[in-house]
Amino acid sequence: MTLCDPYSINFLATSAIKILQHLINNEGLARDNTILILLLRMLALGLSAWVMIDSQEFKEPKLDSQVVTKFLPALMSLMVDDQVRHLTARLPPDERESAITTIEHSGPAPDAVEAYIQESTVASILGIYYTLHTARQKDRVGILRVLTILACCKDDRAYEDPFLHSVIALLIPMAEEFTAEDFCTGLFDEFLFARLTRDNVTRHMLKLLWYIHIKLPAARLQTLLKALQPSSQHHENVHKLYDNLQTRIGLAIQENIASETIDIDYDSPLKSVPTPKPHYL
Repeated sequence: MTLCDPYSINFLATSAIKILQHLINNEGLARDNTILILLLRMLALGLSAWVMIDSQEFKEPKLDSQVVTKFLPALMSLMVDDQVRHLTARLPPDERESAITTIEHSGPAPDAVEAYIQESTVASILGIYYTLHTARQKDRVGILRVLTILACCKDDRAYEDPFLHSVIALLIPMAEEFTAEDFCTGLFDEFLFARLTRDNVTRHMLKLLWYIHIKLPAARLQTLLKALQPSSQHHENVHKLYDNLQTRIGLAIQENIASETIDIDYDSPLKSVPTPKPHYL
């Protein structure tokens, strides 16, 4: 039950991601790192704690060896791709090299990542914490590559409040990315809309729009507001949040109209006519 605590899960998963990063930098294998294996066993035990309590079968769940031998190498390949893109972005611009990097290091994630995230709770948690890692790096490509996969994660772990709260908080400073349609499609259409029937997903989306609505294209904003309109089944707090958001967006639109009116530079032919001076008697 101690390992089931969210803080314990956070420590174990974060430590595992750091070890994977260390293995990449030192060209090591996940299967040879005994500390990593121990962390994964503890993670599996914590994630199975409630099942053990309910069934009264107090036996350590067996860690799937293929999570270590197949899933982790595939996840590490995503992390290597992130490093390559980051390094390429710092080099002098070269169209050919940029095209090669895009093709080789920005395509769909390996099939093993998606397969094990769907089947294994441990793999789901590691995929979630890898997503938070890419979001902290503000790596839009890395985020988009994994978000669509998380929509199918085992037990809907990616739609629980701890992850949604963390990822939304990390996406708010990336408001400029929401001007791009591919980013909106990946986040909203392929990830969040998949579980829009859940109250907590609606709340987190409304909180995200509260901060980034000004960056969204008008058509996308209208689509989101229509999709998020609460029904009688939603909690009262969701209705209040939605109404407050509409008021906030309305005020922002009025301010934009007012500022555009003030900034209009009328190209009048009378500009060249001198202003008459007052005559004093």
